[in-house]
Amino acid sequence: MWFLDRTARQLRRHPALLTYRPPEPARLESLLRQYDPRLTRSGDWFVVRGTKVRWAELTEDLAARARVPADRRGAIIACGGGHRTAGTFLLNGLASRLGGALHPAADHDDSVSVEVNLGRRAVLDCEEVAGLVRPILGERAVAHDHDLGLCRIGGEEQRVEVHYSRPDPDWQGEDEEEHLIDLDLPRPAGPDDPDLERLYQAAVALAAALGGTITSRDMPVTRFEDIVPTRDRLPA
Repeated sequence: MWFLDRTARQLRRHPALLTYRPPEPARLESLLRQYDPRLTRSGDWFVVRGTKVRWAELTEDLAARARVPADRRGAIIACGGGHRTAGTFLLNGLASRLGGALHPAADHDDSVSVEVNLGRRAVLDCEEVAGLVRPILGERAVAHDHDLGLCRIGGEEQRVEVHYSRPDPDWQGEDEEEHLIDLDLPRPAGPDDPDLERLYQAAVALAAALGGTITSRDMPVTRFEDIVPTRDRLPA
């Protein structure tokens, strides 16, 4: 009876990342600590930003009781925290780095969002940011909104969206997370979309020129693959 098995219950009730091999615990913990350096453990759960995460090894019998594909041998389950979306956000980030398929399939998110965090460096002119991305992304105008503190670099017709979160001129670096350049590709045409590579190259160029750091889904980006949506999909 499936309801007597804790893992089967969790896989029926909560989002998970399903893999063909059991996850490597040390690799998983390393990635979770990048997402939340204050990670704690409670029994066999990791607690990251209020979301509980555990990994499980699956057998064919357990997969049948959990109603997941019989060829999957590993699962990373996310539950708790009060927000299902927090768990699926984390699992989609792990999928880019570990592989695997989101379960249920509807929780898969293809959108790509990358942040270049500029830390406490001086406020930039929006045109300076535009000048750094134009050689890679092509000519684009700047729409300034300094009252709102957000400048759009490029028009709505351009697939790779770039926004500069521009602090007030008298900003003293109180909150480093306020000083960002966001690069987004809301609807990539699959993992081989050439605009994914262009987005990554633009982020690397910005970080190199401005001394920034790159993150995606709140985890560091150190290679192109870190931003590519997983190719592995379950049937809808």
